[in-house]
Amino acid sequence: MSAPMTAPITARAIITEQAHELATAVHAVLRDDPAVQYVLGGANDAPPRLYDAAPEDPVFPYLTYGPLRSEDIGADDTPLASHQMTLHLWSRYAGRAEVLNLLSQVTHALRADVVTAAGALDVRSVSAIYADVLGAADGRTKHGLLRLAFTTQPKQNGEFA
Repeated sequence: MSAPMTAPITARAIITEQAHELATAVHAVLRDDPAVQYVLGGANDAPPRLYDAAPEDPVFPYLTYGPLRSEDIGADDTPLASHQMTLHLWSRYAGRAEVLNLLSQVTHALRADVVTAAGALDVRSVSAIYADVLGAADGRTKHGLLRLAFTTQPKQNGEFA
């Protein structure tokens, strides 16, 4: 009786796994960073306000995770991936100052070495593609957009956590 055959790992599976691991690591970094906790309300053992989808009546300020796009940029046997992640920051502060501070704190927290330490990926680089501050349709809310580019590969052992 022969051993069951396992399907080869495809580039799509590697990219999907790396995208998931990146999203998990980014969330862990933002959740655990003291400056981000401070600006997003993580005080007295309450977690910072980080949401996939904001609650119906959220407390401001808060962050929501936007699109995450990933693509294979590896060669030969190197499972390298490029990712673009969008983060949305929301504030009801009267001016732009709070959103600009949120953008700064989040950008500072998401350094390659810190994201690498938080997860199963070796984050080769992180760069801000753009940051923008907009007025939301309600006329009261400020909306900060941060688009980041990450280049990742599995850590040296080649395995994911």
